[in-house]
Amino acid sequence: MGIPVVISVDTIAGANRRASEGRFVYGLSNKKSPWINIVNRTIFNSSTKGKYNELSMRTKMLLKIQNENLLPKGSNGDKPSLDHKVFLHFFLTRERLMCLNTSSGT
Repeated sequence: MGIPVVISVDTIAGANRRASEGRFVYGLSNKKSPWINIVNRTIFNSSTKGKYNELSMRTKMLLKIQNENLLPKGSNGDKPSLDHKVFLHFFLTRERLMCLNTSSGT
């Protein structure tokens, strides 16, 4: 249609009714992260990793929106990274993120 559209951090923050400030941490360790159990409880309602067909319709839809619009995964296939799962956890629970520590202690 030729209509220029600009989506900024402020636009996304406004749509989520959140402040557009904070810290971005990328590259959470998939092996020993404490986030693994947390996101499994939120996404699959279990302490163990589930399958896509075990997700609720709401979670499937949010995951699809996230993967195709907010955080494209690139060439990693269909499996969401731990970073994507943590983002989905905070979106589903509406919990505020105060500080996200990595294994390096930052």
